[in-house]
Amino acid sequence: MTTTWSTPDTRPRWRDLIAAEWIKLTSLRSTPIVLGLLVPLYLYFAHDGAATTYAHWPTLAAELKRHPDPAHDAFPFPKFLLLMATAGTLGAMTVAGEQASGLIRATFIAVPARTRILAAKAAVLTGTLAVVGLVIGVGVWGVTLATYGDRIPGFSYGTPGVGRAIAGTAVLLPVCGLIGMALAAIIRNTAGTVFAVLVFFLAGPVAGKGRIPPLDADRSAHVTNALPGYAWGRLTVMDPGRTVERLPSVPTAWITLAAWAFAALAVLLPLLRRRDV
Repeated sequence: MTTTWSTPDTRPRWRDLIAAEWIKLTSLRSTPIVLGLLVPLYLYFAHDGAATTYAHWPTLAAELKRHPDPAHDAFPFPKFLLLMATAGTLGAMTVAGEQASGLIRATFIAVPARTRILAAKAAVLTGTLAVVGLVIGVGVWGVTLATYGDRIPGFSYGTPGVGRAIAGTAVLLPVCGLIGMALAAIIRNTAGTVFAVLVFFLAGPVAGKGRIPPLDADRSAHVTNALPGYAWGRLTVMDPGRTVERLPSVPTAWITLAAWAFAALAVLLPLLRRRDV
């Protein structure tokens, strides 16, 4: 009689990898605290901007009243730069923090399938940030509407462009998180990675508001529009009567965000899969 021995499947299950990465992400006290503070902070920003518009509404010019821009109050670009930098930093720390502590080496020894680990890590991070972005997007618009009240009517969740702005915010945060992960994989130093994230998400868009030598204004705008922040900014423009100069089209903005996500993964996966960590 011949005995047949079966070989157990030693590949890690996705749900186990996801659960492990979720524990890693939430075990740092700073992560839930930061994510928990972001929502009320941006609800306050929306209320503050809408309250200012509400207070000055009677004295605004007739042209501004005909073409109000509630997105300016709900999704203020300068303040959302901080949100992008925060998401990028959280993404960076999922890699840089484990590299600094040596936990990532232990993880790769326990589970040699690096691609599966990195995919799970990226899935947990992007899923978490997408939920936060969605909550913020829905919340800031609701706060803006509530603050406007009857004085500034005509807006709702069905207003053209609102869904695009909310969806764009839900996509923006995961993209920023992936960029942070990619920068951490390249730099391999916690302080240097955080500095690079802040420069990319804060200094880059601010510097890009002007002309970039030696490029002319149009070419400078093309370079600036390639940044994820400006792509998101285009998605939040709701007023069809507003003149948008040198901003990308809506399809181009979506493509830009997708391209950044794919580029980040294209850098992250090969580096951490093949390089000694």
